[in-house]
Amino acid sequence: MTDQDRVVISAHGDAVIVTHSSLVTNRAARMFFASILGATRKNDGWICPRRRRPLGELVVHINTFLEGKGWSVERVGIVDEAVQRDIERKRSFQRTRLSAISYRDEGKTAVELPSTVRAMEEVGWDSEARSLRPHQRSGLLHSLTAINAANFSVPGSGKTATTLAVAATHFAAGTIDVVVVVGPLSCFAPWEMESRIALRDTFRASRVRGSAQARRDLYADATRGALLLTSYSSATSDKSAITDLCKRLKVMLVVDESHRVKRFRGGVWAPALVEIARYARVRTILSGTPMPQSGKDLYSQLNILWPAGDLTGPPETFASRVKQDFSGVLNSVLPFVSRTPKDALGLPPYVVTVHEVEMEGTQAEVYELVESHFRKRVEGIEAWREKIERLRRGRPIRLLQAAANPDLLNRQDNYFTLPRMEVPNATLMDRLAMYRATDVPAKSLKALEIVREVAAKGGKIVCWSNFVPNLDHFTNLVREVLGLPTYQIDGRVPTGDETFNDTESNLAQNPGDEDTREQIIDRFLNLPSAAVLVTNPASCSESISLHTTCHNALYLDRTYDCALFLQSIDRIHRLGLPDNVQVHVHIMQARCNGNPTVDHLVAAALARKEAMMRALLEGASLEPVGQLDPLADAEGSLEDLAELLRYFLGEDL
Repeated sequence: MTDQDRVVISAHGDAVIVTHSSLVTNRAARMFFASILGATRKNDGWICPRRRRPLGELVVHINTFLEGKGWSVERVGIVDEAVQRDIERKRSFQRTRLSAISYRDEGKTAVELPSTVRAMEEVGWDSEARSLRPHQRSGLLHSLTAINAANFSVPGSGKTATTLAVAATHFAAGTIDVVVVVGPLSCFAPWEMESRIALRDTFRASRVRGSAQARRDLYADATRGALLLTSYSSATSDKSAITDLCKRLKVMLVVDESHRVKRFRGGVWAPALVEIARYARVRTILSGTPMPQSGKDLYSQLNILWPAGDLTGPPETFASRVKQDFSGVLNSVLPFVSRTPKDALGLPPYVVTVHEVEMEGTQAEVYELVESHFRKRVEGIEAWREKIERLRRGRPIRLLQAAANPDLLNRQDNYFTLPRMEVPNATLMDRLAMYRATDVPAKSLKALEIVREVAAKGGKIVCWSNFVPNLDHFTNLVREVLGLPTYQIDGRVPTGDETFNDTESNLAQNPGDEDTREQIIDRFLNLPSAAVLVTNPASCSESISLHTTCHNALYLDRTYDCALFLQSIDRIHRLGLPDNVQVHVHIMQARCNGNPTVDHLVAAALARKEAMMRALLEGASLEPVGQLDPLADAEGSLEDLAELLRYFLGEDL
């Protein structure tokens, strides 16, 4: 083949020039260059604009297309360098993949634990203060073997300490200079604490906060040994500054609670982090629940590990594989994933005590009225499915509110989008309106007794409710009746961080807000005497550790959301629990005229779901949790509603 028969690829500025006259007339080439790349036609070829994508990526895309169609290609200058880098990257990925498979299947690794520990200690690791558990040592060796690895171990398994051990080993070897952690604000304190305990002054932890200029200065001034902690929204805004840091120093990028960038399409966090990852020397993602909804949740997370798509391929292909062969997807992914189940942590089981509480007076009347309201909704309807649909539209969570605190019916609930409830009985409506001033819910009275008992022994207790007005009520009750230091966290308390919603609007938030929730938790945990934390699972079920000094939990109410319930228990039942400490969980269940209530239905549903949910959240295998909508999960599945309907129809629980 002569030189004239070859397609020549060269670069000019931000464009790639592809030259060969046949490319102008070839139908497939016209479709590729004009329609897919948006290229401009010239007499003997095409001018392809970069359009925000890296030049090397565009070159590789063009080269792959041409060679796949049988054209002979001549690459000029930096174009050839880009293709050679891509070839070496693919070879590197395959070598790493084979090593990771060998470690997974046979436990073989080129990394030896004793020499790794020595290297960690040489740069300051304190093995006495932070001795790694067996599962953490396994996670360390896996990460050093797979290089760019995911640690999907269960919440409370010590992923932060494991990752710091990985960073220390790379730091000792000179393969990294700086660690950049991107995560929710609530993860910053654990990173600071673990770094201080395990590595003393090896890494200098800094929070990247404040104005845009202040954040840019932090990146620009970073030197070897920096540990920079930044939020998702800040990292997205600061993409260019972090990329420049990666070009200046060798960076290890850690994305904590990586399921927050699970969005398969759209969003701004995932694309920004994938772009940053292209320039990072080592990449790690951490999550205890990597697939909250489906296998597609892995796509963006895996592309942070391998930004060229080596683990995923194109999005359409990945989505199809998840749908048709999810086990095959997992098989290809698992060599790069370590996961520790909860039973490997060696934690003593927690003790659950259920307290049966009899409702009286106005509360019992209100509860019976709400029950009657739902019975009337389904009367005269023959079709079972229509009965359930009518029940769902009636918002059965009203019954949970009545069993917890009738005053909740007097108020609008923004989280569950419930308006104030209208009571048809005028006399009862007047009594309900006065309830807050004259009565105390039965479960709150019993909860006071338990809090008093815990406090008498100098203990701390976290009290959970799903209804924000009930948090206000119980906080005031504890302060007025028991006079105990009482702290409250709910959605109204600013985190000083982004929300779960991955949208452009989050980028406008002020990253300099005070770390209010963190300060409240610190005061609660560090108080040398008895104290009470009142909160809801929506605010504190993730990235919060209370186990150091709090070993008691009390549930004023529970919804049907089993995942949220188990995650809330993990706040006090996790790795690092002091020796000889027993964790106690107290659950309030209301009765009405001696009969079971909706609380018992919820308890039965949670018990039914718990084994499956534990297998998903705490097991060794990876599966989607299937938490499609927290609000819908709270109100129950079809099976839960069917049981509730039988209850209204008078069938035994």
